[in-house]
Amino acid sequence: MTQVTVHLYKQGDKAWRDFKAELHKRYEKAVMLDISESEAFSKMEKQEFNNLIVVSKKAIVEKRAVAGVDDSDTLKTSVNNGLKKISKKRKEARAKYARGIAEAALQCDTLTDVAKRIGKSTTGMKRLRVISHGYPQETQRQVQCAASHN
Repeated sequence: MTQVTVHLYKQGDKAWRDFKAELHKRYEKAVMLDISESEAFSKMEKQEFNNLIVVSKKAIVEKRAVAGVDDSDTLKTSVNNGLKKISKKRKEARAKYARGIAEAALQCDTLTDVAKRIGKSTTGMKRLRVISHGYPQETQRQVQCAASHN
């Protein structure tokens, strides 16, 4: 990515001053730097740090290079949040559908009557299986009982 100069980095009782490192990732108030090519760190120190260190943005000399936050993480987060919302809506719709079937099963004697009541075909009802998504066992039994009456 971009090479930046770090004014001061402290770790334990050691301190490194004015060294160059590659910018690996930006965060809100810090940056992750790749020190694998840096001459300031010994081979042993590079291994100990796994070639990566996190430094405050205040310690970086080139302020423009570290301005902002990487958009890649933000994009991933927003996509994941969107998918979770869709998944939640689908789960709620399945729960509502299962409750409707359970109520119809309580009030009807045959599978045909249940199918008519909820607006589905009899063959579609035969294929229907209620999978446990937090629905009470009693609801599942009622639907299965209505399906077996056919």
